[in-house]
Amino acid sequence: MNRTLTISDYRQVDTSRLSDITIVYCRLSQDDGLDGDSNSIINQKNILFEVVAREKLPNPVLFVDDGFSGTNFDRPAISEALRLVENGQVSNFIVKDLSRLGRSYIKVGQLTEITFPSFDVRFIALNDGIDSNKPNETNSIFLPIKSLMDEMYAADTSKKIRAVFQAKAKTGVPVTTNLPYGYLKDPSNPKNWIIDPVASEVVKRIFQEAKSGKSLSEIAKGLKSDKVFKPDRHRIEIGLKSISASPNVEALPYFWTRETLSAILGREEYLGHTVNLRTRTKSYKDKRSIDLPREDWLIFKNTHEAIIDQETFDIVQKMRSHKRSNQRYKNRLGHENLFAGLVFCGTCGRKHYFCPFESKTGLNHDHYKCSGYRRPIDGCENPHYIQKSALIEIVSDKLRQTISEAQLDRENFLKKLEQQSQAQFSKDNKRQRQQLQKDEHRFKEIDHIIQQLYEDNLLGKISDERFVKLSQTYEEEQKQLQTSISDLTEKLAKQQEDSLNISKFMARISKYTQVSELTVEMVNELIDKIVIHKPTGTKCKRIIQIDIYYNFIGKLNKEKASQAD
Repeated sequence: MNRTLTISDYRQVDTSRLSDITIVYCRLSQDDGLDGDSNSIINQKNILFEVVAREKLPNPVLFVDDGFSGTNFDRPAISEALRLVENGQVSNFIVKDLSRLGRSYIKVGQLTEITFPSFDVRFIALNDGIDSNKPNETNSIFLPIKSLMDEMYAADTSKKIRAVFQAKAKTGVPVTTNLPYGYLKDPSNPKNWIIDPVASEVVKRIFQEAKSGKSLSEIAKGLKSDKVFKPDRHRIEIGLKSISASPNVEALPYFWTRETLSAILGREEYLGHTVNLRTRTKSYKDKRSIDLPREDWLIFKNTHEAIIDQETFDIVQKMRSHKRSNQRYKNRLGHENLFAGLVFCGTCGRKHYFCPFESKTGLNHDHYKCSGYRRPIDGCENPHYIQKSALIEIVSDKLRQTISEAQLDRENFLKKLEQQSQAQFSKDNKRQRQQLQKDEHRFKEIDHIIQQLYEDNLLGKISDERFVKLSQTYEEEQKQLQTSISDLTEKLAKQQEDSLNISKFMARISKYTQVSELTVEMVNELIDKIVIHKPTGTKCKRIIQIDIYYNFIGKLNKEKASQAD
């Protein structure tokens, strides 16, 4: 038997040819680091090396999981060690204490009570006085109790760390471990983010191409063609540790995925904001992340330098919410969904869906049709559609007219916008404020009613059954009122904001001096929605009324156009 005190890391040893292995296992998590040097990897190794020498254990091989929770058994070192156990290559398995093996009562019990005995593996947990070659009744009782206590400790530690984490998050300090692609930690103060000069330009490119109407696949293809390192590989190139353990980081350095691009386009951190509590783990045992709803995020504005401006970010988010392609005609020239998500029915209010179509003779018959037409329940009575070519012509003409008016007679145009905004604001504001007051009054009224019902129930004037039924009815009404109050409050605030948005619209429209050809970027920058009304006229000569609602300022005029069937 080959006995040695030379203990090498398992990654440096060809274990395939070894038998009678002594596994020297060490583990340290970030949580354990709170205990100081007592649980350090070096301390564990020194203690266990003494055991190997004293017991004269054969073929010792060191297995280390540094930075892994004891509740997680998907650790690389423990996984490899247990693989060797199940191959029958291991004779001894030693740890400093049971908690190093893990903090799961069930899993540790399975290993110590079933797996190790089945493969004749001697198990030693030094500090706990456990040695399977020296069994005693005390140890057999103590071991499951100790495992359970370790698991309880893990749960308690996790709870405390989570509380500290959330408290830190609420102060506005960034709690993300890995910074968004495009930012680096300030060497003088790691809490501060500074712009990565290389990656930030890639982020700008991604947003600009998305704004221009390119799909995620097209953006990814362009980045790959230009040999732009994907985020993980970029980290390696600048001397940082890769986040992913995938071999593709090295093998496919330019392979950008749709998921990566989508994540980048959705990050508000690029606006210069700190976003905390975006995700949470399932439990202290299951470390998989769960996305939290946006209303639960903690957003602290203007904490670092922005890479993307608010206008670009908003336009991109608006475009991402729209379906832009049809698989049959995907990437087919002339069949682009130019008005994706912008066309609505003037009768039922539903969106028009894009219907790309090409005849057998090669003629383009792309059109937009009401999504509610021919629905079996609550269908739209409006059977109309509008050809894409006709809609392009109408919108182009109106945009040319509006741009010309804004440039040639700017003063009068601004005056018209201000008058229109004020008139609409006054009209909607008055009606909505009246409704808000009415809802708030009724909400308070119901509070009094429920209180009276409670008192009547106590006095025996109404039965418990009747009280429960009435209370539920009024509480449901209150819920509906609360929703209405929230919506109205939000609308009033938005109206106040919209009355100040004329300058934003003027800034956008001033970028365009002419409309030679409509682009996805132009359409989404200027137009909020397009409403198609029910056609009038004869079958051969239909008249369709089109309303164009601009971003920030709403509808200016009504447009009418003729479309032949």
